[in-house]
Amino acid sequence: MKLKLSIKDKTIMTSAMRVRLSKLIAAQLNKYALNIRTVELHIDDIESRQHGIMKQCRINLLLPGLPDIRLKAKGNNMLQAIKRALQNSQTLLAQKYAISN
Repeated sequence: MKLKLSIKDKTIMTSAMRVRLSKLIAAQLNKYALNIRTVELHIDDIESRQHGIMKQCRINLLLPGLPDIRLKAKGNNMLQAIKRALQNSQTLLAQKYAISN
């Protein structure tokens, strides 16, 4: 499983933070690691009328032999958005591969 990480905001991304994120993603999607070719993760700042500036995490999962899975999740910070998107992707992968969480 290959990971591509793209952050398009003012967050300073250190190498330690990248390692932590890759470990988080690997741990969350470990059950489906053999079924995932690539994980693309994009973090953007978005404006909300009610909450001001929020983070949006977009995940694109490239699956061999199946259509790609694309989903979005919002959060107050980067970590919350990533965790929500990973939880949603686990649910979709469970449906695609009929494996229960």
